[in-house]
Amino acid sequence: MTGVSPMSLLFRRAFICSLALSFAANVIAQDASTGAIRGTVLDASGRRVVGASIALVNIATDLRASARSDSQGAFEFQLLSPGEYSARASFAGMSPQLTPNLHVDIGAVTQIEFDLSVAGATETVTVSAQPPLVETVPSPVSYLIDERAITGLPLNGGRFTDLALLTPGVTQDPRGLNSWANGDLSFGGIRGFQTSYLVDGEDYNNAFFAQALGRYRAPYQFSNEVVEEFRVSSNTAGAELGRSGGAVVNVVTKSGSNQWHGSDFYFLRNSAFDASNAFTGNKSHPEQQQFGSTLGGRLHRNRVFFFAGYDQHIIHLPIVVQFVNGSSVVTPVPGAGPATPGDYEASDQTLVLPRRPS
Repeated sequence: MTGVSPMSLLFRRAFICSLALSFAANVIAQDASTGAIRGTVLDASGRRVVGASIALVNIATDLRASARSDSQGAFEFQLLSPGEYSARASFAGMSPQLTPNLHVDIGAVTQIEFDLSVAGATETVTVSAQPPLVETVPSPVSYLIDERAITGLPLNGGRFTDLALLTPGVTQDPRGLNSWANGDLSFGGIRGFQTSYLVDGEDYNNAFFAQALGRYRAPYQFSNEVVEEFRVSSNTAGAELGRSGGAVVNVVTKSGSNQWHGSDFYFLRNSAFDASNAFTGNKSHPEQQQFGSTLGGRLHRNRVFFFAGYDQHIIHLPIVVQFVNGSSVVTPVPGAGPATPGDYEASDQTLVLPRRPS
């Protein structure tokens, strides 16, 4: 029998601890990208029903969850992926009640109420109207941008976070606004780099610049087609979201389902459709193309799903130079050294030619 050295045992324990911590971090992170359903079960006289059985089904994936009402007739389902759900409540001697589709939004709580009546011999009750969705718990000031707005509204450059401008108190930070980017988003007058971004519960910030990954110089990091919805919380964000002085932009991406689904898209901006520049009298020939596709479905029905997206962005933005001294030729000047920098390095002489303005 071979013994285990103390160092080997210490290494194994350290590995197990790190693995457990990584799983714990993932569980905590998931809370930022999910929603919840809470409710109560009442009888015909309005008294709370204890021990009622509540079944919940995800319409897209057929994933199921169950719960029982407590001593106050209350129940809840936490850590639900955003999407459509259906719930059913039942209790011995009472007619079961089925809700229509309930939509769970990211970072939100859907409140429902079941009213069970005494059942007949073979009676089944189906709710034909949407139950009241009331959030009785105080929530932070936040606004939801749903899939319809993300895919239906035109966006120059396709950066979905620009839709946050639809929410009150948001403006573009002029210090990052230029011809190729829309700049940071300022919430309530706070500098744009104070905004925190989360994607599917994971941190999506640039640790050095304190901005979103890619900063405002990149038009977008992934296309609108893969974003299901996102929520903008402008104040009093929960502890799972905090760490920023500004707003929290909480994004959730799409997922696969039992049904195969996908999309193709192509957007084009070309100077052929533009008028001549009012100041130069000609066209500078800018061009922008965005194209891609998505595909989602199942690998194993009701168990394993996938969703993939591809996109590409091609952009050409020429710089127009107009001289006020009447000169028609641009002559680049080589640099003579660090103290006298020029337009290019001397070693690049063969690559630089005088250009006439177009």
